[in-house]
Amino acid sequence: MTMRPMKAARELRDLRAPLLAWAAAALVSIFLHGPVPLYSTRSLAVAWEMWDAGSWLVPLFNGAPYSHKTPLLPWLIHAGWLVTGVGDAWPRLLMVLLSTVVVAQTGLLARRLYPHRPGLPALAAWAMAGFWYFFMFSLQVMYELPLTVAVLGGLLALCRREGEAWRPCWPGFALAVGFGLLAKGPVALLHLGVPLLAARWWHPAAREHGKAFAGKAALAVLGGIVLFSLWLVPALTLGDPEYREALLVTQTAGRIRDSFDHAEPWWWYAPMLLALMAPWWWSRWWWSQVPALWRDAGNRFAWIWLLGVVLAFSAISGKNPYYLLPDFAAFAILLALAADARPRLGIVAGASVLAFAAAMLAARALARRIDTPFPDELLTSLPVAGAALLVVGLAMLRWRSLPAQAAGLLLAMTLLHAAATPLIKAQFDFTPTARLLGDAQRAGAKLAFIGEYQLQFHFAGRLREPIAMLDEADARRWAEANPRELVVVNTLDAWSHPGAQPVMQQRWRTRWIQVWRAGDWRALPAQQLPLQPRSRELRYQPR
Repeated sequence: MTMRPMKAARELRDLRAPLLAWAAAALVSIFLHGPVPLYSTRSLAVAWEMWDAGSWLVPLFNGAPYSHKTPLLPWLIHAGWLVTGVGDAWPRLLMVLLSTVVVAQTGLLARRLYPHRPGLPALAAWAMAGFWYFFMFSLQVMYELPLTVAVLGGLLALCRREGEAWRPCWPGFALAVGFGLLAKGPVALLHLGVPLLAARWWHPAAREHGKAFAGKAALAVLGGIVLFSLWLVPALTLGDPEYREALLVTQTAGRIRDSFDHAEPWWWYAPMLLALMAPWWWSRWWWSQVPALWRDAGNRFAWIWLLGVVLAFSAISGKNPYYLLPDFAAFAILLALAADARPRLGIVAGASVLAFAAAMLAARALARRIDTPFPDELLTSLPVAGAALLVVGLAMLRWRSLPAQAAGLLLAMTLLHAAATPLIKAQFDFTPTARLLGDAQRAGAKLAFIGEYQLQFHFAGRLREPIAMLDEADARRWAEANPRELVVVNTLDAWSHPGAQPVMQQRWRTRWIQVWRAGDWRALPAQQLPLQPRSRELRYQPR
């Protein structure tokens, strides 16, 4: 009974450096500011609505059943809230824990695939920690991280070894399928299905015992689906007919054939990957080794996994960069193989950091020339971060191993994120508006939002009732019937006219969020003029 934990500890021992570096960078970065809209605030709002309503099986979105997501992430958030109480500290800590597990799983997967290359696991873990998009995405409270943990857990179960023999752990694979489905729905079958269906080309057990392997794989997938159905069947029973149709049809076949959201052309991922894999794929060091990596039969798993999933998602109508996040480990393993073959990397990563350093050092002078208001804290932090990046970039030009380059990029991303924090707080923090709306709702006010409401106020304001989503024509009728209630407007311009004033307004990106008394808003003229937002936080005063 004690052998497996001891073995796991030994396997993680040489991953300590990348794991500690990653956890420290992620932990510092994710607590620099509050949850960012719209992804993090929406995920937290869904968890809050389920918690507040006691709807433990059916996710809720503005008071209605939410068919877009499955419940694993809200459940994980609820588990922490049982101990800590409702807040955003635990969900952010959860993201750090999950992302650290992903870095560890990447190294362990490299170990199982290449047991005779002892340096490869640490290289793969460092490569995963050095992906800028994985870093930025891990700072969000989103569903892809639990899915990524489930997918990599399933592949680890599929690649389990006993000595030189491959012995897939089919119960573990079944659990991974079930938890993947609970994390993000049927897309988990795509991430796990591509390497599984192609197992004859890379898995020795599939080649030697084809029928037995296929039968056990089918039973494991079926077992995962049964586990998923323990949630699905009661949720379908509790939901209304529209929820059942959306969950069973719209969220699967609808996204594949004619996506209602994020529809892109088939070639969209090709240029996107060049950005997601920056700066690694911008280097001659990488591309010069691709032919050798491709010809090596031992690398079939990584190539099949990588190319198969990219091609599958290219054929699907709906696309998004983070859809590939569970497959970043394939990129990391290939980068580790390249670094194991040629340990001295190119200069592109270091040169990229130096370019950012130069831009940040020049940012203060540039800001004086353009008529755009920047927070004073941002103009102060950019040169400091730029000087630190200059040191990091020069060090990366000197030390060009994969661990040094990945650690440098991780430090650079942490510095960039810290420098941008004042801007993020100024333009992405809905807390003042959310608290105003929460106070208003608790005082008995009705709330309406013109346009598509994405739950950006629900968690921070602890709203307990839905916000009415209205188009402008419906909003005018609603305002006529409820002149003393509050309406939220997402507009291009701030308000500067004398007379009627919004209850409050704040900047969001290049737009403005305004809260109006419904009767005052209905009487507005069409033209609005720019105005700096008021910095003081207002409280709702009932009339």
